[in-house]
Amino acid sequence: MTANAAINEKINHKWWALTAVCFGLFMSLLDVTIVNVALPAIQHDLNASFSSLEWVISAYTLVFAVVLVTVARLGDILGRKTVFITGLTIFTVGSLFCGLSSEFTIGGLSHMTTLNIFRAVQGLGASALMPLSLAILSATFSGKQRGIAIGIWGGISGLATAIGPLVGGLLVDTLNWQSIFYVNVPIGLIGILLSLWAIRQTRDESATRKIDIFGFVTFTVFMFCLIYGLIKVNDASLGWTSPYILTLWAIGAVSLIVFIIGEYRIKNPMIDPRLFKIPSFTGSAIAGFCLSAGMYALLLYVSLYLQNILGYDALQAGSRLITFSALSLLLGPVAGILMGKISPKWLIVAAMAFLALGVWLMGGISANDTKSDWIILLPGFIIAGIGNGLVNPPISNLAVGTVSRQRSGMASGVSNVARQMGIAFGTALFGAVLSNRYTALIKEKINNLHVPHLTDALKHTISHGISNAGPIAGSTGLSGPQAAAFRFNPLFSTLRGIARSAFVEGTVSLIHIAAVILFAGCLLSLILIRKKDLTH
Repeated sequence: MTANAAINEKINHKWWALTAVCFGLFMSLLDVTIVNVALPAIQHDLNASFSSLEWVISAYTLVFAVVLVTVARLGDILGRKTVFITGLTIFTVGSLFCGLSSEFTIGGLSHMTTLNIFRAVQGLGASALMPLSLAILSATFSGKQRGIAIGIWGGISGLATAIGPLVGGLLVDTLNWQSIFYVNVPIGLIGILLSLWAIRQTRDESATRKIDIFGFVTFTVFMFCLIYGLIKVNDASLGWTSPYILTLWAIGAVSLIVFIIGEYRIKNPMIDPRLFKIPSFTGSAIAGFCLSAGMYALLLYVSLYLQNILGYDALQAGSRLITFSALSLLLGPVAGILMGKISPKWLIVAAMAFLALGVWLMGGISANDTKSDWIILLPGFIIAGIGNGLVNPPISNLAVGTVSRQRSGMASGVSNVARQMGIAFGTALFGAVLSNRYTALIKEKINNLHVPHLTDALKHTISHGISNAGPIAGSTGLSGPQAAAFRFNPLFSTLRGIARSAFVEGTVSLIHIAAVILFAGCLLSLILIRKKDLTH
């Protein structure tokens, strides 16, 4: 082989390496949004409870968030190619068994629990794909080519997030909900083969050979107790002030304090708390958390409204959400251009304000809406889509631009952890609030019924039964198996209307809470982010 041929082959391998990492990145991000429109089908097929349905989202994002920084460190030590391919393999296997979860169970567990276990396996694999894909590109490309490669990487990130609802809807309606997981298998296999051939092995020779087990364990306990506590609030026998829930949150709080103190003292921590002494870095992390908690976590509940209240199928619901997603994708490059002309602070503040306003405007929905009334959501989708498109590039840029280059890998990892934490926290918080609000509204509306021979004791029995059936059963007009006992009640038509109304009113409360979270992110970004903190 001549010298020129060798050079050309090396260059070609670079772009094949880019293709390989984009396969992994695309799948890991697609699975954050593709599941939303499939959840009603999963719930119906597996007779899932509301809390089990939340775990489909939370199991994935929780493991993703907890493991991400540690896996990135493993890539620096063991070799990025090795850990990336391992993550891609785990993700592909997890996807296969997610699809098969309706056919078998683990150790006598329910089909739904089996699905959620393999969603956690997916999250474990995905935690290697996002950070290591960027590290591989940084080590593979240099100069202008690196900028082009990272630009393509960013475009794939936006595309995966944007088309998730549409692809999910198409697969669910054309095939079944299992297909949203099966589709990852051939893509994953292609990605593995390409990675074996095209990616060259790289390591960070200066990286410490030690893994922060202490930080990993304490952070995991903190996150699990927080999210599990929020999800368990949905149980009828528990509540916000039950000893069980308070004990979980107390353990979580102690774990967080121990984590922070310990990370200060460890020589090579998983997450260095000193990063948060930089106000602008803290501001970018808060913005990322609030963006995920207020916007991305809300999409699950918007999807439930579109399908269970308006009666759209999964594809129709996904096509309505594409209004938001397409603007997010199209405006990403615009944000990149604007970053050279506008301070990242003002770009983030303006974008978060757009998001808060857009989400607030979605609160005009009602239980009497019909399919044509989805247009009520359109102004909110447009405004929030503009904000979402503009906010992501400056958050990422600010996270790494406020620290030294030696710490940029950790800073980027922390930024991604904040985002995944936001999705897990928002999904669990909204589920807890919706369940609580739904129960309160059911009790109030049934107590206000004036029907002959409907005693207070009977009202209590009915409201208790409908509440126990859960918000999902309520959103479908008490059509699920959990509400079968009410179908022969002479008041069934009235009770259906009450349940649907309670679900929608509860969803409106979530929308307003989400808008407040986004506005808080806007306000804190305004206060914390400073131009003088940018180092490069």
